Amino acid sequence: MRRTKEEKTLLERLASGLLDGQVGDDLYTSGGSTVWTQIKDGNPVRYKQGPGGKFFNGKENERYDGVLHVLEKWETDDQKLGFLQKFGWLMKDESVRAYSAKFKPKK
Repeated sequence: MRRTKEEKTLLERLASGLLDGQVGDDLYTSGGSTVWTQIKDGNPVRYKQGPGGKFFNGKENERYDGVLHVLEKWETDDQKLGFLQKFGWLMKDESVRAYSAKFKPKK
């Protein structure tokens, strides 16, 4: 598939780590889990961490974290461009927002 210069530049910036960080806000499910999307080392990944808990060990309450699950990964260049098209408006980078705006549905 042919890519535009803008898409090639965005993929290079993504691979170099310039766009790393959390995308959007955390989402809290009714079961107490937390869902979030993060770009790490140029790869967008959606995580879900179950609710933690606590137990009494005989002296005091000990807390523990919930299990961390990977819900979705965007690994290929086409998938990464699709991610930027769909979720780019949530990022702080203006060039990514402009790219994402081109794919906003028309009313």
